[in-house]
Amino acid sequence: MEQLRFALLYDGARLERWHLGCLEELERVAELVGIVVAQESALHAPPRPRSRLLRWYGQRLAQAAAVSVADRFAHLPASSLERGAVDFVLRLGRVAVPAGVAERARLGLWSFEHEAEGTELPFFAEVYAGADVTRAALVAIRSGRDVSVLVEGAFRTDKRSYTASRNRIQDAITSWPARVCRRVGSGGAVDALNEAVTPAGESPAEGASLALFAARIASRRAGLAWTRLFRHPQWNVGVLRRPVQTLLTTGTYTDEEVEWFPLEGRAGFLADPFAIAREGRLHILCEYFDYRESSGRICALEYSVDGFSSQPVDALSLALHVSYPYVLDVPEGVFCVPETAAGKEVAMYRASELPGSWSKAGVILPDFAGVDPTMFRHEERWWLVCTRQGPQEDAELWVWHAPEIAGPWTPHDLNPVKTDVRGARPGGAPFVHDGTLYRPAQDCSKAYGGRITLQRVIRLTPTEFVEELAAVVEASSSSRFPLGPHTLTPIGNVVLVDGRRTIFVPVAFRAFLGIWGRAIVRRARRAG
Repeated sequence: MEQLRFALLYDGARLERWHLGCLEELERVAELVGIVVAQESALHAPPRPRSRLLRWYGQRLAQAAAVSVADRFAHLPASSLERGAVDFVLRLGRVAVPAGVAERARLGLWSFEHEAEGTELPFFAEVYAGADVTRAALVAIRSGRDVSVLVEGAFRTDKRSYTASRNRIQDAITSWPARVCRRVGSGGAVDALNEAVTPAGESPAEGASLALFAARIASRRAGLAWTRLFRHPQWNVGVLRRPVQTLLTTGTYTDEEVEWFPLEGRAGFLADPFAIAREGRLHILCEYFDYRESSGRICALEYSVDGFSSQPVDALSLALHVSYPYVLDVPEGVFCVPETAAGKEVAMYRASELPGSWSKAGVILPDFAGVDPTMFRHEERWWLVCTRQGPQEDAELWVWHAPEIAGPWTPHDLNPVKTDVRGARPGGAPFVHDGTLYRPAQDCSKAYGGRITLQRVIRLTPTEFVEELAAVVEASSSSRFPLGPHTLTPIGNVVLVDGRRTIFVPVAFRAFLGIWGRAIVRRARRAG
């Protein structure tokens, strides 16, 4: 792999802590050969909020995040930036670009878009306005207005905390310059391979009021507490009596088209349906979540032309939370690849007898907490896509490939290949229509499991990944389970779906009160 050389442009004194994480990642794959210090006359004067309190708030946050780095770069020469001396210049911080810097580097000047704009409170406008999505981008500036997107991401806005929202985004984007270097070093184009995913932007909150902002945050937090206390999610599974390709043109469905499982009571819920067809019946595997145990296990249902013919029976129970029982019916056997992120692995189980006799066939990804792992065959190769448990489990898509179902499994050159809370996390079984591969994904921009997006896969190779939005799938507002789906599995001429409604669950109410009480005690002890 080609190792790129770069110079750092900053103010010569301080960086933010997330900048240091960015450099640490980058120096694993590229060589830092020089420093360009922005002259005082070239420092970027950021747009400032009109509110004095907001300016004070921004300055306070900036001071808390700043770290002195003069000694860290003392051994590096000041870069004269002779043409061709470096492959790119990385700007960190809100500093203006000295004349000619972008033109002298082969790949231009790389900058995070929110710092190029110079805003004193990055990602604040989205939190202030309550926007669902916050955009971030790493761009390359080559000359004048020649700007291209290198990496772009869409993140769910944390509407209850500006610092939490900003910090989560900054933690995610620290790896982006290193990711572009790996892409270029593997022979890929420097520009972003995925189509731009720019959401509708919010106007800068220059006229924002800190008092109004605090009131909005307090209201949102109170609303969330009320929801967690009194409105609890209850999912259910159903059979949509339509071929999957019809969802590409008409993505909304009604209860007249869905046969929902006759779910009774408030003890738990069903979600994540997958199935195997045998002798005119569907053996459906899905998650059963028990509110009392606050844990999921895999259960089995049967469905035929006469409807659901059995109550849930245990199929795959492990000593940890298990969900998303992705099923493969292939010549090598019947396999299940469930989500076992709590066990920090992605493993495969083989069925010796349906529905409830399974044995572990092997571990696909050790030491990787894969979320919603989805395996499929495409162009003579096996693929595994999932997200990773953690702050970006709804936004970052990871890919592996293998020549055979048994492996060996190799990570994609661009991992994570996509950052978009509206269409990264897998949401069911991929399918082919008119020779094109479609991947169901979850749109978690408003909340986890909001709806399904069907992603049209344009290019999928060990070194490339490009997909685009083809359709949105959601239940009608009049449905008994109007929220969702977040899993969509075509099988034959029907589609398995799930849906969500909110109910009051006394066990969940008591559990949240316990969590709340313990948090108050911990804070009191720290204060004491």
